[in-house]
Amino acid sequence: MVQQPDLFKVDQRAIKLVDTREPGELRTKLIELGWQQKYMFSADFAFLTHSYQKVGITRKSVDDMLGSINETWSKQLEEMLEFYDIRIILIEGSWNRIRPSFVSSVGNYLTWAGIWNYLRRWQDKGFTLELTASSTHTVKRLNELYALYQKSYSLSSMTHKFTDDRVLAFPSGSRGKTAQQILDNGKSLADIAIMSTEELKTYNKIGDKKASLIVEHFNRRSNNAERTKD
Repeated sequence: MVQQPDLFKVDQRAIKLVDTREPGELRTKLIELGWQQKYMFSADFAFLTHSYQKVGITRKSVDDMLGSINETWSKQLEEMLEFYDIRIILIEGSWNRIRPSFVSSVGNYLTWAGIWNYLRRWQDKGFTLELTASSTHTVKRLNELYALYQKSYSLSSMTHKFTDDRVLAFPSGSRGKTAQQILDNGKSLADIAIMSTEELKTYNKIGDKKASLIVEHFNRRSNNAERTKD
């Protein structure tokens, strides 16, 4: 795997990058909105989150995608897995002509199932999928994604008021006040990973069931490793 040069510096969290090979009209609109163009490797757009995670986005029009389901694009996606913390595949344009019975001979022999199975495999590896209707919509969505990742947020309505992203490391059902009270007591995630159920039960409203759930959750990797050895 070719090592990619770092696109960011620690003091450049606000930087938003667009690849110099993206269409001129798209780049112009983004540059007007504060994006900077730069020659990039595997991604077409990149920026840092509020917590300095690297976000990489690869864009394909629907037609381009049909000709890109091959080893070259797969290699680029693999490189994104290595370099970026958050990876997004953005597909732009109309899917109207690609119906369930669709078969294409562009580049490869593709069916509807084949296209979505390919995308599903990359989602399973760690990509998320975005769909936009046009280049104008792409510009809008890229700026929405940038704005989204500049603030701390959680994945459920139950934890929206907790700004410490570490609550998301806890198991479902413990990502609100339960997680926050432990973290507020000065505990790191490493500390919590070695806590016993008895220690956890000293906290307010943590009983046997929730304490066991937390212990099991933080030790699931080591437990899986032990099972593998057996």
